[in-house]
Amino acid sequence: MIAPKPLPIKICAGWGIGTLGPVTILTATNVVLLRYMTDFVGIAAGVGASLIAFARVFDAFIDPMMGAISDRTQSRWGRRRPWLLLGGVMLSLAVTGLFSVPDFRAVGWREVYVGGLLLFYAVAYTVFNIPYLSMPAEMTQDYHERSRLMSWRVYAVGASQIIASVLGPMLLGALGGGERAYSWMALVFVPIILGSAWIAFAATRLAPFTKRAVHLHTPFIEQARSVATNRPFLVLMLVKFLTLSALGVQSVLAFYFAHVLHLSDGALGGYFLVSSLGMILSQPGWLWLLRRLGDKRLIFMIALALSIPPNLAWLIAHPGEPMVLIYLRAVVIGIAGGGAILMGQSLLPDTMEYDFRRTGLRREGIFAGFYTTVEKLSGALGVAAVGAILSAAGYVAARGGGGAQPPAAIHAIYLIMGLVPAGISLLGIIGLLFYDLSEDRLKSTVALAPDAGLA
Repeated sequence: MIAPKPLPIKICAGWGIGTLGPVTILTATNVVLLRYMTDFVGIAAGVGASLIAFARVFDAFIDPMMGAISDRTQSRWGRRRPWLLLGGVMLSLAVTGLFSVPDFRAVGWREVYVGGLLLFYAVAYTVFNIPYLSMPAEMTQDYHERSRLMSWRVYAVGASQIIASVLGPMLLGALGGGERAYSWMALVFVPIILGSAWIAFAATRLAPFTKRAVHLHTPFIEQARSVATNRPFLVLMLVKFLTLSALGVQSVLAFYFAHVLHLSDGALGGYFLVSSLGMILSQPGWLWLLRRLGDKRLIFMIALALSIPPNLAWLIAHPGEPMVLIYLRAVVIGIAGGGAILMGQSLLPDTMEYDFRRTGLRREGIFAGFYTTVEKLSGALGVAAVGAILSAAGYVAARGGGGAQPPAAIHAIYLIMGLVPAGISLLGIIGLLFYDLSEDRLKSTVALAPDAGLA
């Protein structure tokens, strides 16, 4: 059997760069939005977390529909690529509005404004991300080539974290850390979002894609029921629901640095710089390990296990702790996160191909839609849990920043920072024990229509 030809670097890198925009905003909202809402806009922690969670739940329910729309799209640029440009424009408008809340006298109007912008952001993220995540399963049918393609996305995820979590807080510090500084930070993100969307659109012009098939007129409910018979996909979604909930929990980082470690936004940016570099620089190592072991599931489990000790170590951190210990945690968490993201993303197109081999249907968008539904619901759960725990512990919100916190709130921040991510990783490892789609099983599955719909 002739080995498939590797995708050109230009296509891999260009597609990967496309994730800069949505992940930059996703990281910014996970890390600093809740604190911006509580400490500068004057919205209570529980209310702010509920607004974020509601927007993500709303988004979760429209994801599968967007997947079906992209599956059925017909254009001279293919089924997926036109949506990248529209999504980029919408994301730029969303981030600008989210971090520029008007100074309404009544806090209720501020809540209405933020809630509306969060819903718009949710739609914008869906418009871009569903077609984008549908593309890898079409671009290559090779088990290991998908991991190579996904590694470029992880590079971009690391770069996005540097932009949002390093450049962002550093800009906040340089601009005085006030409310207006957040607006300028958002404006810096806009050309990055628009540029990355255009690069992904242009670079994938010659990438292999599949065409819209006539059988996609099958009702959405019937397609959803068929997806539910894909056991590897369902197990992967369960694991991703567990592990991606850590993205929402990540919102506690800004509180931990400010109120536990008593460090500035600039120090938070330094932490994310080290963590993101660990994620980026670890990719060749994870790919080498995959070639050596040949088991994505096992490597996923190794990555999750690696993240547990440094997360638990946050329970013993204290003000004045040497920065080298904080950065050491950042490095290990970044390396572990790089492996978990790479393997989790690589398994998704495998389950899409498994569906195609079983049914002969090309419906990558439907699977991407359900995948991001799980992503949004888990993120909503994470951020809602953070807000609810902080509110129950008596966290004090105030417009303009500052303010001492009661001991119960500090204790709650400690527990969220240390125990929750470690527990999530442990549950993810247990869930992966039930994932059984190996490379051999995928190749042995009878392809009903191996050449159907190829562009």
